[in-house]
Amino acid sequence: MSEILVGAYLFERLKQLGVKSVFGVPGDYELMLLDLVPEAGLTWRGNPNELNAGYAADGYARINGVGAVVTTFGPGELSNMCGIAGAYTEFVPIVHIVGYPTEAAQHGKNIMHHSLGEVGDGKFDVFHEMSKHITCATTVLHDPKTAASDIDRVLNAMLHYSQPVYIGIPTDVAFLKTPAFNLQVPLETVLPPNNPTFQSHVVEKIRALMDVASSPIIIVDGGAVRSRVLAEAKTLIQTTGYPYFVTSMGKGSVPENLPTFGGIYGGVASFPETRKAIESSDCVLWLGNYPSDFNTGEFTESVKDEVTIDFQRFYIKIGGIRYDVKMKYILEALLANLRQSPLNYKMKAVTWDPYPLDNSPREAHLTQDYLWAALGRYFRDGDFVIAETGTSAYGIPGSSLKHVNDVQMFNQTVFGSIGFATGAAVGAFVAGKELGTVKRGILVTGEGSLQLTVQAFSDLIRHEVNPTVFVLNNDGYTVERLIHGMEASYNTVPTWDYGALFQAFGPHFKTKSHLVKTPDDLDALLADAEFNSAGCAQIVELILDKHDAPQSVKTATAAVEEFNKKK
Repeated sequence: MSEILVGAYLFERLKQLGVKSVFGVPGDYELMLLDLVPEAGLTWRGNPNELNAGYAADGYARINGVGAVVTTFGPGELSNMCGIAGAYTEFVPIVHIVGYPTEAAQHGKNIMHHSLGEVGDGKFDVFHEMSKHITCATTVLHDPKTAASDIDRVLNAMLHYSQPVYIGIPTDVAFLKTPAFNLQVPLETVLPPNNPTFQSHVVEKIRALMDVASSPIIIVDGGAVRSRVLAEAKTLIQTTGYPYFVTSMGKGSVPENLPTFGGIYGGVASFPETRKAIESSDCVLWLGNYPSDFNTGEFTESVKDEVTIDFQRFYIKIGGIRYDVKMKYILEALLANLRQSPLNYKMKAVTWDPYPLDNSPREAHLTQDYLWAALGRYFRDGDFVIAETGTSAYGIPGSSLKHVNDVQMFNQTVFGSIGFATGAAVGAFVAGKELGTVKRGILVTGEGSLQLTVQAFSDLIRHEVNPTVFVLNNDGYTVERLIHGMEASYNTVPTWDYGALFQAFGPHFKTKSHLVKTPDDLDALLADAEFNSAGCAQIVELILDKHDAPQSVKTATAAVEEFNKKK
């Protein structure tokens, strides 16, 4: 029987899933395991710390489909947990590989470093037990005879649920032999099909509602992105001719250049005409609804259950009634139905401007509303934009994409860990470079968030992904100020020289820095051909007033504070 090293088996499986780069931080319990990474044809991309490594794996998975991160037992894996928790929340498939002490050490009577200082059986399971709460499947590979099956079980769970998994590998077990035959059996990369009879019933019910609707609409939300049904969403938009909208979490998921695009929906944070069109609709096809606080204007959305068809990864709700069928196959079947029997619906262009602030007034100093409108005009096809939690995540939906067809975006809308975007940009832009799908990688972050994960700049520079980084410098945490403590000292951050950071983190690489204080400064920079070419890593510090914020932020944060008072 053909056999393979346990560690090699795992990396071969990752390679089969399209993983080309592995992130992490080397530690003594995984150093020998890391020797197997290049042997599998993968690239090791070490990170300054495990938190950044977890974020990088998240960003990589959002572009590539699957990500992988390796940490050492104890402190390493604990440092990575925040990144894994965010991926769990937002349905991002990541393999967290943890190098463990040897089997003998785990069952011995000696206190091992990185442990909690306790000895005996079961004392090395504590961190594994923690991870069970933020992963969809876990295993620690104690037996090489079952290792291949255990790895496959966990990886199949990751693919099924689109969430992270945890695989612990003791140092000695990684170099024991396991059967290699399983590698000939493909992992389950697609969901099982729906029951045909049940599927037909659900499609008929959806079609019946669509046929009698007088003001139907489509909303594309974050769940559609994470369940990878954007091709179906785009086809549905074009086939029906319905007005369509996105949420903050769905921004950049579908093109906005059709005449039926109606804007960004987030409850009271939406523009009035957008909100009116959605909340008065008699048939809402909501693809991947993710009703979190920041995605709904603090739960101020008002769409009736009885008119909503809620498409989720594993079920559909029609008028509040749940049907356990998978969204992807229902969308495929619905599109087939519409091709066979077209709707009696005449496409109507929206009559309002989805971006009424697109021509914001010029003031002597740079303002938030002017910035987001200008950035919209700067974006072009092939851009991939990552926005940080906070002002950036609220501001970027106000950047119009009506002039382009292929600009993709994401932010960590639900988990909202500040600093995420900078770390995630490493993985996302590396994946985009490997796949050839990203022409310009653009990161938009605030100076407060940046200070948590700034070490990731060294990775962005050394991997030569030529990022363009916009740093909003508004003297602290503006979003938190608007929620509570406008002048409180805890909402301030240390003063840094942001323009000098790229030179500090990448002294042997070509980098550029720019300082923008006024609309004229910004317009000149965004019109500069060399800047637009993004031929090297470049950082732009944007000076903004600490009391200024996008209108959507002001509205939503007022709702947040009011919500908190009611608790």
